[in-house]
Amino acid sequence: MTGPIPVTLVQDADRPALHATLASLPKDFRPFATGGAVVAVADLDALAAALTDRPRGILLTDVTTGALTDDTDRLSHLTDAAYGAHDLTDATHQVHDLADRAAAAGVPVVVAATWALNPAITAAADTLRQDLAQAALIELTATVPPGRPPADILLDQLALLRTALGPATDVELLQADDHGHTAHARLGHVPVHLAAAISPRGTARARLSLLGPAVQWRVSFPDPATARPADVVRADAHGERRLPTLYENAVRASWRALHAAVTDGAAPPYCLRDLADDLHLL
Repeated sequence: MTGPIPVTLVQDADRPALHATLASLPKDFRPFATGGAVVAVADLDALAAALTDRPRGILLTDVTTGALTDDTDRLSHLTDAAYGAHDLTDATHQVHDLADRAAAAGVPVVVAATWALNPAITAAADTLRQDLAQAALIELTATVPPGRPPADILLDQLALLRTALGPATDVELLQADDHGHTAHARLGHVPVHLAAAISPRGTARARLSLLGPAVQWRVSFPDPATARPADVVRADAHGERRLPTLYENAVRASWRALHAAVTDGAAPPYCLRDLADDLHLL
């Protein structure tokens, strides 16, 4: 029987919330101050450094466009095509390079996107994708507290679309300011409406809706920092059906995905190449 895997939280990833999550997985992981067989990192520079040591696996805990650190500058430049293309192209190339390095070293990297790894999506994804052929519109909305730039929030939304239904195409940002953003995209033949509101009231939350004449889905995501479950409802001609409740947040699910990748060779649900592709869409 294999024991828990030693894990080290590196630099900015070494925070109480992640330690608390690890404490809930005592059969899978055992925290080590240094030299763990797997590591958690919070940014791309730390990820690059970790790859030189060739750990058994890596968790990237924070998903970001890597753009300017000043939110006001990010907002003022987000709709500037020249600035945005240069900035995000650099980030895309960096992530592609890291993905190549990780693949060459045989190191699986799980990217812990905010909503994309919620276990409710994993459970519903097959049926959701089957129903995509009947969809007329997809809506993905989010309400988040101040502090994150629109580009990072939009990246989280694209990651959720990818794991739930597939990769988006033709992303077009329509508006972005300090109150939120709106954007359009496509997923196959289906138009996608993306919107986010930045509000100091309440906690972060998101909602994915698949709308069609014969079938509809509502997936409501609570604050990802809590263990409250997502609410998943499918409606068709026979009525509404609520899928079984899964009491686990995306952060804990990302750790389990890392364990599966390291011990069983399972493909990460959202990996560095997925992140690079979504950055390229932006």
